[in-house]
Amino acid sequence: MFPKHIRKITDSKRIARAPYNFVELPDQVVKAQDLPPGDRYHPDRHTGKIECILTTESPLYIRCGLTLDEFKQGKEAKDLPDFFYIFDKLKPVIPGSSIRGMLRTLVEILSFGKIDRVSGKQKFFFRAVAAKKDDPLANPYKACLKNVRAGYLVKRNDGWYIRPAKMVGDDPFIWIKEGTVSKNFPDFIPMTKADYRPQYIQNVGFGDIVTKNNRRFAGQISPRPDRQEYIGVLVTSGNMAEGSDDPTSTSRKSHCLVREPNANADLIKINDAAIQDYCSSLTDFQKQSPPFKEDLGVLEHGRCVFYCQPEQQGGEVTLFGQSPNFRIPYSPQKNGRAASAEDFIPESLKDSKTIDFADAIFGFVRNKKQEEDFTQAVPSRVFISDAVCQQTNGEDVWLSTSPIVPKILAGPKPTTFQHYLVQTQAGKPDLKHYGSKPGEETVIRGHKLYWHKDKNPAIRLENPEEVSDTQKTQIKPIKPGVSFQFTIHFENLTDVELGALLWVLDLAQDEQYRLSLGMGKPLGMGAVKITHQLYLNRRKQRYETLFADEQWFTGYSAEPDSQPYIDAFDAYIRQAIGATDESSLQDVRRIKMLLAMLSWTEAPPSEKTRYLEIECDPKKTTCIAQPKPGKSTANEYADRPVLPTPLQVIGWESCGNENDNPNSGNSGKGNSPKPNSPKSGKGGSPGGAEHHRSSSKPQKSSSAGTGKTSMAAALERATQRPKRP
Repeated sequence: MFPKHIRKITDSKRIARAPYNFVELPDQVVKAQDLPPGDRYHPDRHTGKIECILTTESPLYIRCGLTLDEFKQGKEAKDLPDFFYIFDKLKPVIPGSSIRGMLRTLVEILSFGKIDRVSGKQKFFFRAVAAKKDDPLANPYKACLKNVRAGYLVKRNDGWYIRPAKMVGDDPFIWIKEGTVSKNFPDFIPMTKADYRPQYIQNVGFGDIVTKNNRRFAGQISPRPDRQEYIGVLVTSGNMAEGSDDPTSTSRKSHCLVREPNANADLIKINDAAIQDYCSSLTDFQKQSPPFKEDLGVLEHGRCVFYCQPEQQGGEVTLFGQSPNFRIPYSPQKNGRAASAEDFIPESLKDSKTIDFADAIFGFVRNKKQEEDFTQAVPSRVFISDAVCQQTNGEDVWLSTSPIVPKILAGPKPTTFQHYLVQTQAGKPDLKHYGSKPGEETVIRGHKLYWHKDKNPAIRLENPEEVSDTQKTQIKPIKPGVSFQFTIHFENLTDVELGALLWVLDLAQDEQYRLSLGMGKPLGMGAVKITHQLYLNRRKQRYETLFADEQWFTGYSAEPDSQPYIDAFDAYIRQAIGATDESSLQDVRRIKMLLAMLSWTEAPPSEKTRYLEIECDPKKTTCIAQPKPGKSTANEYADRPVLPTPLQVIGWESCGNENDNPNSGNSGKGNSPKPNSPKSGKGGSPGGAEHHRSSSKPQKSSSAGTGKTSMAAALERATQRPKRP
């Protein structure tokens, strides 16, 4: 059993906020049922279709790709606001691939599928120069960053090497105050300027060395090296204000001076794996040119770098960077290799050879060549059409008549380990990180999903004219209340497999829940409702009968009740995971987390699901941190608050029992209130009796008893073939 996230964080100052949260990892992977031969239709399996109506509940946006002419003109997709379309810009279309991806993810979660689609390419590095003593990274950083030297990169056919620099007395490098540099170099950009970037100035002279606060400083520097005691290069680092709007907030005031290469020193090899890890972890800051290269960062022949001297004679360099306080890899194995998110997935959950329900239903092709006894590929048995807008050309479907500029969204930051990794304790010194032991001390949190907001979330960027064009984009979203029609065709599904699809779709039409689709999910965009009607194909009857009621006989018949299939799936999964004491999957704690993240009527207030801010203004926002003395804003990330479980955020979990520890092996049952099943006639919200809705809620189409519902009838009329002449 691997660690589980802390059930409840009791200290309000330690509770983080985010527009996302996680459905925890399954304890085990549930394998799929036997796959059928694909050469025929099997009488003991189901073939048919599910007619669906998708209705937008909040603004929806899926960007259209570039046309050939637009691509030739060098245009970028971010500058083209059109919603996805095929022929006519006024007729928006939701790609079937987008719907398919959404459904597959939910089936994967619901059926306790494996977690093997996580890339290990992005490697994680960190820096903790000024970290406080209670920071979990302070000691690991100090322990690794020892015996830092300076040298010059040498590129050879067999890799990268470092030529050590000459010493400045007994020091590998020395420091110089920025004020001294500015006086002698008119073009030098100080760290307090908004356009500051690291600078690399060669062939400078320096001298007048003194000791201040245990550091060696040069009192003089000149662009004319012949007049100084030493010759070398001036290397500046980042100003640590990349995430701030105020560059004057930097506390850095010094830069480094390094002497010329020592021709008599032996070259030191840089470990090839260390080079690979470094290049795969470059930040936007390290890619900017000048002074760096987009794909290689600081790696340039002849450039000055800083590195940790190998402990053994003839050893290879594994730690290096642009400045003396460079980033170092999280290395849980203590071998210098950088960790990735993939390392923190338990081995039992990421075996690609295992075929789970998502694989079996939606198909797969393995990236790597499989051994003879293992399946290389399985075709999909589910086919999803594009969703076509039901409104006519004359009807307004757009949120705005002109494109809008949405709020700027950055990419995911998985290095925020207090959010992305399981934390068994909330105290700052006790936090686990990517240097902790995978599986034993922590694992990834699970599937990442976004909270719903409401029908009209705040998505527009304020004062877009003040933002660089490289940071913003334009979009033309669909407004709430617009309907699209699509069809899910399926072949040879068992009761259980069909039940997996219907479980998700049944949830999607429950008034309490909504699914998420498209772009802008952190802003609350993409909430959709899906109503559906199941049709099974009676193939034997189809080929025995040609016409019916003066129409072609297709063999499709509307199923009045899909509940037996949902129940079959529910029972199968509960049996497989050993949750036989629970009456339904909704009673399993992990599935409660999924229901929480899909909740629409009970979604947490936006204040609880906003991003934390580096510069939070207490006058405008209820900040979870207080400004430091002399500051007007607070850094909400500074103390590394922990992101709680979705059940704590939404308030569905009571934690009165102090012995109910999620790491005690009881994580599947817990004492949280049980959400009402999204089955027919059981609407309502998790919680106590005070949350229960009236039982007079209208019946849903998939479980409407006998006879066709209005939904079924409407869909049947919409899909009928023309009458035979």
